[in-house]
Amino acid sequence: MDPKVKNKIYFIISILVLFSVIAYIITLIPGIPSNINSIIYVVLILIAGVLIVNLVSDIVETKANNKNKQVTNTIVFVTRLVGYIIVIAIALSSFKIGLTSILLGGGFVGVVVGLAAQASLSNFFSGIVLLFSRPFNIGDRITLSTWQYGLIAPSYPPKFFSDDFLVPGYTGTVEKMTLTFTTIRLDNNIPIKIPNSIVLQASIFLNNEEYRNVKVRYEVPSIIDPDKFMEMAKSELKKLSFVKGLPLVFISETSFANKSNVFSVNAMCKSQSEDMPRSEIIKRLIKIRNSLEKKKRH
Repeated sequence: MDPKVKNKIYFIISILVLFSVIAYIITLIPGIPSNINSIIYVVLILIAGVLIVNLVSDIVETKANNKNKQVTNTIVFVTRLVGYIIVIAIALSSFKIGLTSILLGGGFVGVVVGLAAQASLSNFFSGIVLLFSRPFNIGDRITLSTWQYGLIAPSYPPKFFSDDFLVPGYTGTVEKMTLTFTTIRLDNNIPIKIPNSIVLQASIFLNNEEYRNVKVRYEVPSIIDPDKFMEMAKSELKKLSFVKGLPLVFISETSFANKSNVFSVNAMCKSQSEDMPRSEIIKRLIKIRNSLEKKKRH
């Protein structure tokens, strides 16, 4: 156990024992009205309750010390709030106020507040679920795809049709997580705050893998020998420092109208984004095509 928590437990026990002795001594004094005794007990309950609630919140803060600081502060605040409400309810019950009446009144207030703040409470409880389920962490690069925040996927002419699927989502680095919002800094360096109720329902793509499969389609005139092109492409692409293993090169389409072949390249690349590897691969394919066309002309 943490030494600070242990010392606090000893302090609380000492205070409770001291106040209990004082309260007992006061009850032994003749002539003190019974309502004064009730007030003493209420004060004792409040002091003990506050100390215990603070102790529990300190333990929660210690256990969550390695997590997001903002989320930890929010959890500590909620722990203290709930604890104080319970302490007040117990103190009121000592004044002969029925627990049923307290619960009915609290329930009515809870229903009114719940209806008035339905969206906020949904974000709050979703934040708690995200905190404990941990589908991602601060600093993770993710893609968040959700129907509530739809994006329009771009369309391309048939000549450049690709069998890659486009994810209509927001890609960026998780920057901050609270119990109500998750902040993602997008690849264009613009932060976006998304309510936790939306995050909990979304599809989350984790982009933390060291290697990813990069697909490239490239059109080559049919006068170039396809076997020669594929052989040179494999040889040149495996020289790239970020390419792992031998890339797969094959003909995916043939266009008689354009008198060309469309080659597909699948390469396992060390990168968290497909853009830069794809650019380098295309540049190598352009050089190979120009080289073979030059040899054909001569």
